[in-house]
Amino acid sequence: MKKISSISLAFALTLGLGFSVIFGANAAVASDDFGEVNIEDATEDAVERYYGEEGVDLKIETNDAQFGLSPEGLDGQSFTVTADIPIESTLYSDETQTGARLITTIHSEPLTSTDIATTSYEIDGIADPYLVKVDDAYKMLDANDRYVVDLAEPWAVDANGVSLSTEYRLEDNILTQTIDYTGAVFPVVADPAWNYSVDHASFYLITGKEKATPARVMAELRRCFNCSFPVAGAPKAFPALNQNITLNASPFSFTKIPAPVRVSAIVSNGFNFRALAGHFDGKDSTINFRFYNDRSGWLHISVSAHIKVDRGAAANAVNQAVAGETWAAFLANLIRRPAL
Repeated sequence: MKKISSISLAFALTLGLGFSVIFGANAAVASDDFGEVNIEDATEDAVERYYGEEGVDLKIETNDAQFGLSPEGLDGQSFTVTADIPIESTLYSDETQTGARLITTIHSEPLTSTDIATTSYEIDGIADPYLVKVDDAYKMLDANDRYVVDLAEPWAVDANGVSLSTEYRLEDNILTQTIDYTGAVFPVVADPAWNYSVDHASFYLITGKEKATPARVMAELRRCFNCSFPVAGAPKAFPALNQNITLNASPFSFTKIPAPVRVSAIVSNGFNFRALAGHFDGKDSTINFRFYNDRSGWLHISVSAHIKVDRGAAANAVNQAVAGETWAAFLANLIRRPAL
């Protein structure tokens, strides 16, 4: 195994993200040209089209490649993934700001119905993981309801850019992605993306409200937003969609770190902010807050972000440490509100 990268990033409101991605040292040596279709070009086109990015850096891997993901200072857990892809397929990896994508390109239609399950991932190092759906994505938790990692919404597209029906199944530490190939033009590209976020659970908060639902939490925030939201400058009234808010991201009362944001989304279980000009982490950085219950009923807060400016290792480390305290305080404030 060799270490490919170690990145620590910070975002607005003292959220820090850091991770290490470790890929297997063995890279496949194989041609990417299959007939008239260049598989690597087709894969890059599909990934760029889906994510709206240009110049993705794909790395070809062996069919049974191992991938290790490990958070740095976050609430997720380290684990190893062993990918098992079908015959006539190519596996690629692509590092992201908060994790990694594992991309399978299926060259041609499976010959038998048993090949419909396109790719399987054996998860090692986690006790009996399970999935909780949050919005269109998933949280992976272990047998003790502790956060492991985020799993983005599954997707698959054919050579014409047509989205195909696809879903995940997690059983006995094996994550399987299945695809409906009806009418598909090959090659088909499918991508599970693994990402870390800040995730706090209410296990330790002995108030009798540790299993409050997201609906109850959002009702409390609408009653009084800044009674619980722990960042200076937050309004008392729950902010409206597209409302601008001038927050002060400094953890100290005697200094100011301007963090102007706009409310970019409000959903049943959370809300999103987008950074405005003058924000110390860069215009159009984003931060998303989501509340969810695990299978035991414990309330979690999940905070994920995408930043535009990297302030350097030292500043990132400080922000990351403060982030843990800030968003843990947000959850604790909510749980302890008498009106919840």
